Amino acid sequence: MKAKKYVAIALAIGMSISTFAGCSKDKNTTKPEDKGTVTQEETKTAEEEKLPGSLISKDPVELSLHLHIYNKFVYNEDWVPFKKAAELTNVTLKGTAPESATDSAQVFNVMMASGDLPDIITAERENFFKYGPEGAFLPLNDLIDQHAPNFKKFLEERDDVRRYLTAPDGNIYSINFVPDGAAAQGYFIRQDWLEKLGLEEPKTVDELYTVLKAFREKDPNGNGKKDEIPFIDRAKGQKTIALATLWGAHTTTDRNEWYVEDGKVKFGPIDKSYKLAMENLGKWYAEGLIDPEAFTRGSKARDILLGDNVGGFAHDWFGTTAGYNDAFKDKIEGFSFKPIAPPADANGKVWEYSSRPAVNPTGWGISKDNKDPVTTIKYLDFWWSEEGRRLMNFGVEGEHYDLVDGKPVFKDSILKGDKPVTQILQDQGIQMQIGFHQDFAYEEQWLNPIARDGMNMYIENNYIEKPFPTLSFTAEEQKVIDEKTPSIYTHVTETTQKWILGAEDVNKTWDSYIKALDNMGMKEILDIYQAAYDRYMSN
Repeated sequence: MKAKKYVAIALAIGMSISTFAGCSKDKNTTKPEDKGTVTQEETKTAEEEKLPGSLISKDPVELSLHLHIYNKFVYNEDWVPFKKAAELTNVTLKGTAPESATDSAQVFNVMMASGDLPDIITAERENFFKYGPEGAFLPLNDLIDQHAPNFKKFLEERDDVRRYLTAPDGNIYSINFVPDGAAAQGYFIRQDWLEKLGLEEPKTVDELYTVLKAFREKDPNGNGKKDEIPFIDRAKGQKTIALATLWGAHTTTDRNEWYVEDGKVKFGPIDKSYKLAMENLGKWYAEGLIDPEAFTRGSKARDILLGDNVGGFAHDWFGTTAGYNDAFKDKIEGFSFKPIAPPADANGKVWEYSSRPAVNPTGWGISKDNKDPVTTIKYLDFWWSEEGRRLMNFGVEGEHYDLVDGKPVFKDSILKGDKPVTQILQDQGIQMQIGFHQDFAYEEQWLNPIARDGMNMYIENNYIEKPFPTLSFTAEEQKVIDEKTPSIYTHVTETTQKWILGAEDVNKTWDSYIKALDNMGMKEILDIYQAAYDRYMSN
């Protein structure tokens, strides 16, 4: 029944896509039920001959692959890791996605509408959760348990990843890219300004207020003008809103609005701490401590305000922000923009709200039309072996890196090329964000030392708050979320901006704000998130 349901859905999709021509093929296919159970014929672990090294098959095997992601990456048979993997495993991939297409979502929809699927499909979690239960993808639970020892071990060690990959029906339909390295962003301050004014690094929110007031009023750039802009925001107000964390609040910036307290799911923008934060941020803005164009200046704010020697404090990405020390060292005498620990919030807690996602939405799964799921899962598991992980992270030894004291060290052709390191690697298929576990050592090699020290400080001191998990919702729950949350988030964003800019007084309008959110269905959304979180924790 589920396979037939998928075929019906595929036909419906096909009718809605103008670029799709032709008829769906009527294949009498069924999908394995019950946690990815495979047939006895497919499951011969005990009898299978042990093959040397990473070899998966004695005879060459070719598997078809759909890989078209981020509107720019299309599988290329010349990509280095996959060519090397073919030598090691005897499994070769044949790409099926059109290289000329630029819309990954449309290409995926056309493929799904055809009803004739390649062996392996790269997609996002929501699509695996949508089409897996309908029969388009095989559940992988038993395949992983019986034939993927490397990924099985990883899931045993990373319960958060297992929960993330588990669909509401209890099945796993994909193996996803898992980033490495928790630290992403942090606070930066003009160290040279602190020294000039005889100030210490701020350790609390109150000390930060004192420092920013001094930046505004005591002419640290020495030009005789009151032109300093203490806090820089290049995210059109999102970083300004996120300063609310300094009063213990959770905000919509960087997926931080949802959190858990004593097992109860909460929505930060309706907490009393959010109200307290808005009172203070309105004051900071009125006193000129926040860029007056914070909500409009945009992505160039950091370049402009630091380059003009007027910006003093920011919350931003470690890697790119630390780079300004080199960029402006000859332009601005003594320029020093250094990472600092998060100032303790109004409750005395020292915490960083941003983090890298624990799991990336993109992964690959096995389609209903795959005739050899055992070989396929073994191939996907190869990328979780030590050899496969190193290959996808660093490329080929001797060509892209050398082993120094047992660790991969990139060659100068990678580190000192004419393009960013990530681009050089991804142009060759290395660090392609599909089903593998990233190694932060790849990034650490080319990070600015200031950025690296800042990231290590945040990690070693456990400043980074554990992020709220990415939950899976039933179709009925998702329908309610899609219907009600847009108006809720719009109201939160618009009202928050009014409070900070002084257009409204939070003390006078807080109650009406909460009432409006209740009328929009806030309680129902909270109940849905609680139910989804409880399911997540029970997996």
